[in-house]
Amino acid sequence: MQELFMQNKMFRRLLTYQFFSSIGGAMFKIFILLSVHLLYHNPIYTGIAGFLMAAPSVFSFAVGPIVDRHDKVTIMRLTTLLEVLVLAMLAFSPLQELLGVGFMFAVIFAYNIAALFESPAGNALLPQIVDGERIIEANSMIRIVAMVGALVISVTLFVSLQGDVSFNFIYGLSAAFLAVAFVITLFLRDPRMQHGSKDASISNYAKDLKEGVRFIRGSVLLYLLIVATAMSMFAEIAYINRPMFLEYHVGAHGYILFVMLALVGGIIASSIMGKIGNKFKVSQFIIMLLIFTGVARIIFVYVLPINIMSGVIIMIASSTFLTAFDIITGTLNQKIPSKDMVGRVSTLSATLRSVFVTIGALLGGFLGSIVPVVDHIFIYHGISYIVIAVIMAFVPSIRALPRMDEVTKAEDAA
Repeated sequence: MQELFMQNKMFRRLLTYQFFSSIGGAMFKIFILLSVHLLYHNPIYTGIAGFLMAAPSVFSFAVGPIVDRHDKVTIMRLTTLLEVLVLAMLAFSPLQELLGVGFMFAVIFAYNIAALFESPAGNALLPQIVDGERIIEANSMIRIVAMVGALVISVTLFVSLQGDVSFNFIYGLSAAFLAVAFVITLFLRDPRMQHGSKDASISNYAKDLKEGVRFIRGSVLLYLLIVATAMSMFAEIAYINRPMFLEYHVGAHGYILFVMLALVGGIIASSIMGKIGNKFKVSQFIIMLLIFTGVARIIFVYVLPINIMSGVIIMIASSTFLTAFDIITGTLNQKIPSKDMVGRVSTLSATLRSVFVTIGALLGGFLGSIVPVVDHIFIYHGISYIVIAVIMAFVPSIRALPRMDEVTKAEDAA
């Protein structure tokens, strides 16, 4: 991974951008719901804020053709600037006091609309500046810097909850990190646009969407998307009930502690995958990773009440397995489609997952209210991953996946 970092100047810039952007974004996303709750003590307001954070993702599919047909760096530049401006406004307490919760809702919505474009633009830019056989290394490095940034913010949150929380300072600092990210975009370039090889017309917008859907339906990505969608729904059911589960067993601060441990596992997985990700047959690797994750999550439920330290180790292991799985499947979404279709594939996938995440949230709340022992929800979660892995083993196109460095783009295979 060090060689990729040293030899590819444009990737170094993208990596630096992702670092500052992830810190600024994480600060906002972690603290905004907490600030709405503490400022207004109104569950309806908190629910509306959560809805405004999640709702834009349902329309991710509409972003794909725009990302594919336009300069990706320009999209990143404009959306990051919008994020800076809305968070800078939020940092001024007189505006909050004068305009009230409606102002906060507007900021949340504007920020998440910007993020809706920014993330797929970055995903689509990566294959333009990194060779295909090194994309998994690049994704691993991006994951590492993003998770290190999130870990820093989690530690900040853990410490800040011991005393008074200055939300205006947090929003201002978040805007400052995003401002640095914006400056870095001024030095990024989209090679495909620079060479004038892409028509920026958007007249065939509906056609682009249909092409994206048709491509997913005709490739192994369809089955991987079904897997990711099912996993997202079951994960959201568990996520909704995780605060109650961890608060019961290890206390309120245990929730933040275990979020930090999950990030540690993610950093470990990203570091390992960057070195060995190309060495295993993809099909066998992802099936085994999913089984290991499910088993680890079941064991975690039984071990945590008995020994917290053992629970810590198992949580890190579980996060390591799952992050490795995510890196591989995410890399396939970038390697298999043609370079002109990465944005559409990414956003169509995000839309479907977002719909089922919403369903999972509703199911999670319902199950949390009727299941007598919350631990059972997490046992079912682990079992669901094992079942999904077993089903994957019977899908021919998944079984046929080669090593990552042997996966070719559709445009190369044609």
